This record gives sequence, C-alpha cells and structure tokens, in this order.
Amino acid sequence: MNTGRLRSAVLALLASSALACAFLAAPAPAHASAADTTVSVDLSQPGAAPTHAGAGFLYGLTQDGSGPADSLLQPLQADLFRGGGARIAGGGWIGDGYTAGAGYRVRINSALSQAKRVTTAPYNGTYHLLVSDLYGADTTQPTNTVYPCDNGNCANWTAFIDQVVADVQASGVKVSYDIWNEPDGTGFWQRGVNSAQYYQMWDTAVREIRRLVPSAPIVGPSYSGYNHSWLDSWLGQTKADGTLPNVLNWHFGTDPAADAADASSLMSAHGIPAIPMTINEYLFSQQQNSAYSAWFLDRLAVSGVTAAAHAIWSDCCGAGTLDSLLTGSGSSQQPSGQWWVYQAYAQLTGVRAASSNSGGMAVFATEDQSRGRATALLGNNSGQTGTTTVTINGLSATPWLLSGGTVHVTVQRIPDQSQLVTPITVTDTALTPSNGSISVPVNVVSGTDAYTVTLSPNGVAPTPPPVATTTVDANSTGAGIDQFSYSSGWGVANGISDMYAGTANWTQTAGSTAQFQFQGSQVALHAVRDTDQGIMTVSVDGSAPVTVDDDAATRNASGIVWTSPVLASGAHTLTVTATGNRNPSSSGSTIALDSADVLQTQSSGTTVTVDGNATGTGVDQFSYSSGWGLANGISDMYDGTANWSQTAGSTVTFTFSGTRVALHAVRDVDQEMIAVSLDGGAETVVDDYSPTRNASGVVWTSPTLAAGTHTLHIRVTGNHNPSSSGFNVAVDSADVTTG
Repeated sequence: MNTGRLRSAVLALLASSALACAFLAAPAPAHASAADTTVSVDLSQPGAAPTHAGAGFLYGLTQDGSGPADSLLQPLQADLFRGGGARIAGGGWIGDGYTAGAGYRVRINSALSQAKRVTTAPYNGTYHLLVSDLYGADTTQPTNTVYPCDNGNCANWTAFIDQVVADVQASGVKVSYDIWNEPDGTGFWQRGVNSAQYYQMWDTAVREIRRLVPSAPIVGPSYSGYNHSWLDSWLGQTKADGTLPNVLNWHFGTDPAADAADASSLMSAHGIPAIPMTINEYLFSQQQNSAYSAWFLDRLAVSGVTAAAHAIWSDCCGAGTLDSLLTGSGSSQQPSGQWWVYQAYAQLTGVRAASSNSGGMAVFATEDQSRGRATALLGNNSGQTGTTTVTINGLSATPWLLSGGTVHVTVQRIPDQSQLVTPITVTDTALTPSNGSISVPVNVVSGTDAYTVTLSPNGVAPTPPPVATTTVDANSTGAGIDQFSYSSGWGVANGISDMYAGTANWTQTAGSTAQFQFQGSQVALHAVRDTDQGIMTVSVDGSAPVTVDDDAATRNASGIVWTSPVLASGAHTLTVTATGNRNPSSSGSTIALDSADVLQTQSSGTTVTVDGNATGTGVDQFSYSSGWGLANGISDMYDGTANWSQTAGSTVTFTFSGTRVALHAVRDVDQEMIAVSLDGGAETVVDDYSPTRNASGVVWTSPTLAAGTHTLHIRVTGNHNPSSSGFNVAVDSADVTTG
C-alpha cells in the first residue's frame, strides 16, 4: 500500500517493458543456458531452532479479522500481523473532524477484531497497531490535513493518542503501537523526514503512551526502506530524547541480513543495548513470486530479525487474501505458489543446519530428528535458471536419515502460480552418500519458481490443504450426513439478510447442544460474532472441547469462528455446546449458528510441465498457426523460450492427456488479450496486461476434467486493455495434471 515507492516501481516497470519489447520484436538470440551454481548444506553443524521470522502479514486479513480460514492460515505459522483500518470509508480521526466519530470507530474496531484473533491461541502472535492509519494518514487524506504538531500545537495529537490507548485498554487486547507509517514518504507524512516536527510528534506519542501504559511496546521508525544515514540520525536523536522504541523497525531493503547487521552496528555505535528488530513490510509487488519470496525468507532466517510481514499491494486492505497468497474468497479460497513457499518455510523445523549461498541463489536448511527429515528451501532474487547443485555434507553425523545405507531425496518445484493444488515432485529417489555427502542437481526451469529438497529415510510427500466441497446451512436438520441436529433450547430465526440462506439457529440456554454429521477431512464452523454473543465449546468425535468466544466489537454474522484440525477422511461428528458464559465485554450469552463448510483433501495427482516450444501434433505438444515467432535465451521463462505473436487471429492448440491444464504466458505492460477454449467449448477471454512483468505465471487454469485426451485452443484476439502499450502475446508453457 506504499505510494512513497512509486518512483522505484516505475523504474522497474520500465525495465521489464524494455525487456519484453526486446524479445518480442528483435531477432531471437541463440539459446544461452544460465550459469550453473552450487549451494551447500552441512548437517554436521547444527545450530539454533529456526525463528520463522518472515511469517507475518500486513493487512492480510478481512476487515473483521475472521478470514482467511484457519485451515489456510495456521499451516503458515504466522506470528506477526499489522493493521489499523487503512482505506476503510470514513477517513479515521481526520475524517471525523479530528475527533472520535464513526470514521475512527470503524477503523479501531477493525484493528481490534483482527488483533483479538491473532494474539490468542492458536496463533499467539503479535499485532502492530498502525496508529497513523487510525489517524487517517493512509495516502487518502485531504490536501488540507492538519498533521500532528503543526505550528507546534500537539494538543489534538495527544487527545488522539489518549483515545487510542483507552480503546485498546478497554478491549483487553494486547498490541504494539506502530506510531507512524513511513515518515519519510510524502504519501503518509508531509512534514519532512527526521524533521523537528517529526521528532515532536514521535516524542509526544511515545511519552503519552508510556505515561498511560508503561509496559506498552512501541515500534518505529518504520521507514519505507532501510537507510543507514536516516537511522543513524534517528537513533541518536531518540536516545537523547529518551524515546527509543521497544522494537526497531524498517521496511523492505536489499538484503535483510546485511541491513540487520548494519542496524546492530549503529545501535552499538550509539551505546544502545540491542533492541529487537522487525521488518513489517517486505517484498515489492514485482518481487512477489515464489522464487523471490523464498530467497527473502532464506535471508531473513539468518538475519537476526525477529519478525517480518509480507507487504500488501493488490488487495489493500481487507480482502483477506494474505496479499494474493490466496485466490478466491470465503470457503472457495485456494493456495497459490507463494502460499506453498510459506508453508514450506513453516515446515523448516528442528534446528538450523549450516548453509552457504551462491550468486542470486539462497538456501536455508533445517534438520529435525523428531520428524525424521532434513529440508532445504531454495529461492533466487535474480530470475536465475539453469542447474543449481545442492551439496549436502555431514550425513555421517545424522545416521537417523539413512535406511540401508541410502538416504531418500525428494525435490519439489513450487511454481509461481496463482492457484496451485500442491508442489510438483521432480525427483523422488534414494542416493548413497560418499564420505557422508551427496549432490542433488536441481534443474531450475523458471526464474520465478522455488524448490525444496527433503531428505528422509523412506521418502516424504506433502499433503495438500483441504478445500471446501460443500457448505451446509445450520437449518439443514436431520440425522443423516451433512445435517444438523439440535437438543432442546434452540430456536430458528428467518430472514436474516447477512447470514447464509437467511437463517440462524440460536440458543441462550446453557448446556444446549448441536451436532453436525459430515463426511470429509475437515470442517469449518460459521457462527455470529457480535457484541451480545456468548461462549461455546466445540469438539469433533468426542475430542477435548475447545472454547470459542463469539464476542466481537463489530458484527460478523457468517464468518468462520473455528476450524477443525485435518482429520482422516471419513464420517465425523461436530458437537457445539452453549456454555451460558460470556466475555465481560459482551452484553449477552447468545449462540447463533450459521453454517458449516465440509472440506476434503484433494488428490494431488502428478503434474508435468511442457514447454511451449515442444511442438508437433501428438500428446503434450503445441501446434502453432502462421503468425508466430520464437525467442530463445529468455531467462525468466521456462526453458528460456517464448513463442510469441502480434497477429490477430493467430492460434495455437495444445493436446494433452490428463485431468487439468494450467497455461503459463507472459503478463506485462505491452501484452494483449487472448481467447482460451477447451475441447471446442466456449471461449474465455484472458487479459495478459499487467503493470509489472510476470513472464511465466499461470494466466488460466481449466476446471477438473474427465481423465483422457483434451485440446486447449488459444486465439490472439487483436484487442488489448486500454492500459497496455502493445498487442503482444507470448506463450511460455503448460502444466498437465493426471490422476
């Protein structure tokens, strides 16, 4: 959501546009393989437990904090969240005429609802409350905005801080106060970086918060990027003023490990005892792909930064998609390639193994004897392809990884797709170590893809997250599968516009129960959260009851309040019990059930990737009409090739045998629209324009098909988005799933 970085974003966009034009219009260069690299892991040098420092999100939740579902958030082990109601209509404190009116209230209620969810079990995370967004300085503020301490008058700013602290204290939610977002950018703070007025604003807020709540954690300065000289001056001034924060924070940066080392040196030079460091915004929009995400996470893991939050760009600020790590909405959300990178990062458990990087390729690895595996995550920040050899040493120190003198090696590719059912297994074999070492070649086919290398005695395979297959209204009653049954004490309300099917099954009777029979591998329960709701317990198949508090500062009538763990696929029973108890902040003890999502783990099948230059008329081959050209040596595309056209009416067909196909093509500032159809069916128009280049991402995915031979047809339409500067189409590859 950072508009202060528009200049750098525009420069990157222009660079990508120039590259696109070069390979689409100029004669194709000879094919050039990327230079091979080697990274290493040494299992004989175990270190500390991994901190998973990058598992955080800025404005990744829905406005009321209920989404995304636990089944998609818990696997990421997220522990840092940041928000403050940015962009919610009303304008915050500013929009209310510099007082606590409706505009401020909707923002503070949103932030506290989010914080309430993520600072309690099972997340037990930290919430950075963006105070400046509550104020209304989120780049939508009017030009005549009165900024804190204008003309030396800090009285209204102090009143605002008092209001925020009072509301947080009344909620009982613990937050860290992030006082001002990016005070170096004109979009958020227009009174100068490290200016006298800035320090007056900062000092006033810090002193007032600490006067009211001495133990409250304070975060800052939250610059838009790591800047040595700014931070040097800031540390000196805030130390002199006695207003150093509890958490030292900045955004983005070139390399988090190098930036953290420099920040530690600055603190030492100023005689400041080490302050925990966070980066609560990282990854520019053009960096948000599987490969770069994995690279940044690998660098964070060795940086000493305690926590970091993935930045929001496309979905600000209440879509609940973790900034497009998820596609779709509600119960239909699906994971992307980036989601799987974060899931792989969360699976790096046990203790750190020593590792070394090479060029733009970074690797971070852990060994976990309790889980019988050692895992490495590979990512690059330069669009690098070619072969990366992962040399793993020290296997003689980990005999528990061996079986019959061999170690099983699983290499999985995490393609940068907007929807990805599961990573693609590219190697699954047993290797015999030589002098305690093995070498694993990883063929990096696209510069935007990440990879994992997992060692185990007998092989491992990830389980895809369950996906919703059925939503059942709570008023669907009976004793069969996908039906609810109620004890005495329950009533039904109809015509409730903000609830599924317009019905609510409710009770105020302690001990009343509801049971839901379902067939699947997971269940997500939707119920009312509001100011008059009580506390209930939930359990599955007689397991220990889990307490769920439905009290909320703002109403959400149909959000998910609880998600079960993943279960063995089969028949199960969910039991809900009204306790008759309530949170002290609630005005009642009502329980109102809305619906349930039944989820089923998908079969991952087998996926193969076919390059767009695999031509012919057979299965897993592309066939091009006239009007197409070929470019080689394109580093950020699969196998370095692009089949391209600027001719309206040109077509390409891809014949495949499987149950699903995903088309990869260039998205960039000069691309046009294509029409896609399957087996002679109706066409779907796909717009390949994008303000930032993604040369090998998925632009269209088929529905699940009957197993067999199918034909994908692609037509160049000759139309383009008004924002596009050209009429180019460039096909990269296709993923074919079988099984």
